[in-house]
Parts: sequence; structure tokens; C-alpha cells
Amino acid sequence: MDSNFAFLLPVMMLIFGCTFLIVGRFGSREAKLWGPGYLFAAAAFSVPLFDSLLAERTASAIADALFLLAFFFYSGAMLARFKRPSYFWLRLAFAGAMYAGMLYAALVAASIPAEFLLNDLACVALLGFAVAVSLRHMRHAADKLLLAVSGLVIADIVIRNVVFVFIVPSYGGHEDFISSQYAFTMQAAASILVLMFALSALAATTLDTIAAHRDAAERDPMTGMLNRRGFDRMVGERGRVEGAVIICDIDNFKWVNDTFGHGPGDEVIRAFAEMLQARMPEGGFAARFGGEEFVIFLPATPLASAADFANRVRLAFAAIDRKPIGFDGEPIGSDGKITASFGVAGANPADHSLYEQIARADKALYAAKEAGRNRVMVEGEQPRDMSSPRVVSVARGC
Repeated sequence: MDSNFAFLLPVMMLIFGCTFLIVGRFGSREAKLWGPGYLFAAAAFSVPLFDSLLAERTASAIADALFLLAFFFYSGAMLARFKRPSYFWLRLAFAGAMYAGMLYAALVAASIPAEFLLNDLACVALLGFAVAVSLRHMRHAADKLLLAVSGLVIADIVIRNVVFVFIVPSYGGHEDFISSQYAFTMQAAASILVLMFALSALAATTLDTIAAHRDAAERDPMTGMLNRRGFDRMVGERGRVEGAVIICDIDNFKWVNDTFGHGPGDEVIRAFAEMLQARMPEGGFAARFGGEEFVIFLPATPLASAADFANRVRLAFAAIDRKPIGFDGEPIGSDGKITASFGVAGANPADHSLYEQIARADKALYAAKEAGRNRVMVEGEQPRDMSSPRVVSVARGC
């Protein structure tokens, strides 16, 4: 049985360590910490395999260092997962001080129980600190599972030491330890807890990695807003929720690009996106559908309120000073400004999907363009002549 454990634990940990490093290549910072942690643990459990090559005290000192490094990386991975400060130097100083105590116990006092007790206490403290700091920052079930399994690991180490060191001492020297009930219990519990700990950490890390890549696929890289795919997902998650749709388009944007270049043109798009996101009402969301066109959905919002919101954005966008982004000394349009036009549509019980409402908002946007640009048009009404840009509300026809 001991021989089986001797080979089983290092192999298991080696596999998980390599798996975490592979996941880390996809951008997961915590996986890059879990990986070395499991590799150090694999090395620590492999030390007894080289007993014939190493002196007892040397082997103990190496194993102590490797276990301490494993839990140092575990605690770092836990803190990274829950987006807590790394406390790197604090944890490193603590680990260094505890390792100095272990070396004294192993090389000077020649006390295996004191050495292993210090090692276990150090490992418990490192992991327990990370768990305590992370408790209030759980985001989903995978986080709860990881913290629960971490608690089991801590409990196993504490209970094992209380029982086999203080209540029923089971070893004294090196040979006594190898054949002790403590060593058997440690290896038996580790074979189970290693699997649980690694799988819970791997599940949480993988879910986050998948979510991050999905988010990247559903966002426009220039503005950070949702793209069409992300917009569709948000709509699907909301279910059948009615509200107002606004489509907006930057006026004469091709002329802006051709005259001033794509750099300043991109800055105009980013400025418009930032303005939309900063002014977005609670519950609303927007997406860049392509080029200079944006779509906004405002759930449970009356048509008049949506038109008022669009007009506030229109006025604020037209008032932006363009000089900081490369328009110095160049005329911009007929009045020296870059503007945007808006089309607004409300919900209709006959709609089969939100895209029918979007189509009506799109028609209102074209009406705004035809009426002279830099204005807000509400669906289904005939435009009036306007002496100055403002919200156009015209009689319902559909």
C-alpha cells in the first residue's frame, strides 16, 4: 500500500500540474500559479523514492522546502482567483521564517515531530490566510466548492497533527515516521484530497477561462462594448422583456475618415461609445453593430423617455471639443462639429423578435438622416421641417 501511494501521489500531482500550465497558456493567471504548486507537491511526494541517494536530514529539508513552496503557490493562486492582493512579500517572509524553524528542528534539534509540525502549520497558515481573505468574494458555485475543499485540506492537516502528534504520538525518528500511522493517514488522505482540490480548482479556473474567451468574442475590441453576438446573448438572457430600442449613427463618418484619417476617426467612435456607456440608464445596454452604428436597448422604458435620453446623448456628443484628437485648424462639417443621428422605436405586441423593433428604429434613423442629420426621430411619424436640430416627434402611422 505504501509503495502504491509513493508512486500514485507524484503521478497525480504531476498530471494536474501540467494540466494547469496548459490552461495557463490561455491567459489564466491563477492557473499559472496552481501549476507550479502541483509540480512542487509532486516533487515533495517523490523525495521518499530517493531515500537511498539522500541522507535522511537532507531529504527531510528538501521535502519541507518543496511542500512549503507548493502551499505558497496554492495560496497565491487562491488570492489571484478571487482578485485579492497577492501579499507576496508577507507570505514569502512568513514562509522563510517557518522554513528556518524547520531547518533548526531537522538539522540541529534532530526532532522529526517538531519539523513536520512546523511544516504542516506553515502550510495550513498559508492556505488558510488565502481562504480567509477570499471568503467574501465568491462569485459562483465553483468558488464555493473550491473554498469548501480548501477547508477540508486544512481540517485534514490540523486533525492529523492533533491526533498523531499530541493525542497518540505515532513516530519519533525517520524510520518510525515512514512506517507510522501518521504517514499512512497523510498519504491516504492526500490521495483523495489532492484529487478533490485539483478538480475543484481546475473546474473554477476552466470556467473562468471559457467565460473570458466568450466575453472577448462578444465584445468589440475598439470600444469594449458588446458586438452583435454579445447583444444577441444579452437579449436572450433577458427573455421577453419589452422596452425601447435606439439606433444611432455618426453623421458623415466616411468623410471624417477620408479627411482626417482612421486614427482620429477611431477616437471619435471611442468617444461616442464612452459617452453612451457613461450615460446608460440602469438595466440598459448598448452594442456596436459595426462601423459607426450603435444599438441601445432600454428595458421597460417609454418611447418618450427613450427619445429624451437619445437627445441628451446627441447634444453632449455634438458639444465635444475635437482638438485633442487631431482636428486642429481643420473645418469639421458645416458648423465645425461632428454629430450623430438617432432613431427610436417602441415595443409592439405583434413583434416576433427584437429585430423587428430594431428594423423600425432603423427606419426612423434613416428618416433622421434625410431630415438633415443631427437629430432624433421617433418611429412612425412624418418629419416636420426644423430650423434647428432637436427631437422630431411625428404622428404615428403604424
